[in-house]
Amino acid sequence: MKSAFLAYNSRSRYAVGFTLIELLVVIGIIALLISLLLPVLGNSREAARYAACSSNQRQFAIATTAYAVDHQGRAVPGAANFLANLDRWHGQRDNTSQPFDPVRGPMWDYFETDELKQCPSFIEGSDFKPGFETGNGGYGYNSVYVGTDTLDPVAALTSELGANISIFRAPSTTVLFTDAALPQPGPLRLIEYSFATPPIFPDGTNGNPTIHFRHNATAAVAWLDGHVAAESLEHTRANIYGVSITEHRQFQVGWFGPTDSSLFDRN
Repeated sequence: MKSAFLAYNSRSRYAVGFTLIELLVVIGIIALLISLLLPVLGNSREAARYAACSSNQRQFAIATTAYAVDHQGRAVPGAANFLANLDRWHGQRDNTSQPFDPVRGPMWDYFETDELKQCPSFIEGSDFKPGFETGNGGYGYNSVYVGTDTLDPVAALTSELGANISIFRAPSTTVLFTDAALPQPGPLRLIEYSFATPPIFPDGTNGNPTIHFRHNATAAVAWLDGHVAAESLEHTRANIYGVSITEHRQFQVGWFGPTDSSLFDRN
């Protein structure tokens, strides 16, 4: 009886135990599941960040309309007196060595929180560095066409007024704000940039790519009529700072839509 019990007990222990090979197989399966789940979790997190970002930009669009109501129909200036380099749509400073103070910006009275001006994907990204336009939080404004009252490239440098929004014929297809960043060389990095630059300037010269497709390869775009949509990168080019077209694709910076400026201009 005793020997039978010992034999049974030995078989029971063997039946419920794991061999080294079985343990390695289980570990391998767990590792495989984790590798499959991580991209899904990452995409879900980025989708949540996109939702926050698009909400911010929708508030920008509402603020732009409210500003225009209070300023004879004119949009907020993108960079009032650009040559002085002291004013931006997102802030103001006393000298060029200072950061832009958001409380003194022309849009502050219309949202009164600096958190609204912070794309979560841009703020948390390790590749993003401060630059000469620090303070916009990762958002760019269509200053060339909406944020300036003149299309003359010389007069625009000292203009202090935004365009009258009533002159835009297709506000639902006119870019207002986008996710933005500017690739810089030496070392290669992304910096904050205040403007969503069109592919072609009014004088026919090429613009630098600045729209950043950071949300699962899409960019949040606020349109002049107030709606926000996700757009995908369609074309890009090298910039004047020496960053190549390949490097722009690597950073996912470029444009969506046509290669002309029909989604930015006043027609």
